[in-house]
Amino acid sequence: MPGTTCTTRERREILSRENPIRTEPVTGAGVWRASDFSGPSDWTEVLEDHEIAELEAALAVAKDRGLPLQELSVDDFPLPTVGRRLDGIVDELEFGRGFVVLRGLPVEKWTVEDAKLIYWGIGLHLGAPVSQNAAGELMAHVRDHSEGELGDPNVETRAYRTRSELPFHTDSADIVGLLCLRNSGQGGESTLASSMTVYNHLLTHHRELLGLYYHGFVYDRRAEEAGDEVPYYRNAVYGYFNDLLSCRFYMTHYIDSATLKSGIPLSDIEQYALRLFQEIGAMPEHCLSMKLQSGDIQLLNNNLVVHGRSSFQDQPGRRRDLLRLWLNTRKARKYPDDFAAFRFGMPKTQ
Repeated sequence: MPGTTCTTRERREILSRENPIRTEPVTGAGVWRASDFSGPSDWTEVLEDHEIAELEAALAVAKDRGLPLQELSVDDFPLPTVGRRLDGIVDELEFGRGFVVLRGLPVEKWTVEDAKLIYWGIGLHLGAPVSQNAAGELMAHVRDHSEGELGDPNVETRAYRTRSELPFHTDSADIVGLLCLRNSGQGGESTLASSMTVYNHLLTHHRELLGLYYHGFVYDRRAEEAGDEVPYYRNAVYGYFNDLLSCRFYMTHYIDSATLKSGIPLSDIEQYALRLFQEIGAMPEHCLSMKLQSGDIQLLNNNLVVHGRSSFQDQPGRRRDLLRLWLNTRKARKYPDDFAAFRFGMPKTQ
């Protein structure tokens, strides 16, 4: 009734109805183990010479338009052949294993601006790009910006701007793409695990903890909040909607630093649940690793896959540099807007 106030128990019951706990194992191609793959060729698609030529022809069309990136459309980057291949990649991301590496872009012979434009055009054929930070960037450089290490409690920077080791996590939009312009001399290996396989392991061995993941954790906004917003927010790790399980497991460092801002410490069982998720994902039978080559585009579906990275060290004349896109495809699953914070982009506040 209007004007009535729900009790805590009633609020929990409403929440459980909106996001019920899945009690059956997840099945399908998105549930995978390392042994399901014979090697990188199982997830790598190599561009052929005629496809590179088509991309360069589309680049010329887009440059002739003379429009800023955000004003370009798919029609401004025509890909009659490559576009069909990219549509198949979208199917693999949305309905298959949830990750693909597209290999063979000759970025060494292109200017950085041309590489950005070609990458943007590929992104438009995959989905709709969304903003990644409070500055409204639609394409961000993933490299060491010399702003400090991620584990330093006095550092407010986002993880992608450091050289630190990154634990398993997801990004905010459904699809995260990384174009490798140049990899580091040391480190920087990418690690992947199926969050659906992690879920099945939890269901079998730690069923009593599932409610914690559905309730979620509080994350630090990392100084990217608007003036009237609190500097932290809560987000669920798992959500079960329309018979599909989805995952959002943001950076655990942001959970740690959020406790300083909210004044609410993590309980022992919450800390255990966070460690356990990482440990299950890192099991050798669950985890894949890869080091991207120049010209590779790694594409991951955050609903199905968690990813991490080893720390890296730039060497003189060789600075690790990847370009990131956040995308939502036209075949994306549907779930409540408040399940995945910033799924449709971060609001511009700077």
